Amino acid sequence: MYKTLSMKEDFTSLQLTRLVYGETTGAETAMLLELAASVPQIGDTLDALEKGKEVLGDPQYTPSEAVINRLLAYSITTSPVSAG
Repeated sequence: MYKTLSMKEDFTSLQLTRLVYGETTGAETAMLLELAASVPQIGDTLDALEKGKEVLGDPQYTPSEAVINRLLAYSITTSPVSAG
């Protein structure tokens, strides 16, 4: 069972998420990897986050053509009519 974490440990989890997605500085990366190697619970959390990222795959930031068309169709129906 997952126990309630202190604010400091929650912050570390957020840092670990940033680490998994390559959003940490070199110094943060070194510190977090050292922490994960020395604290089993943090190492387990890092492993779980890495596995989760692998399952989710790479993020996709480009909407599909169908989504773009729906947005365009919606914008036509909601845009104000100019008097110009």
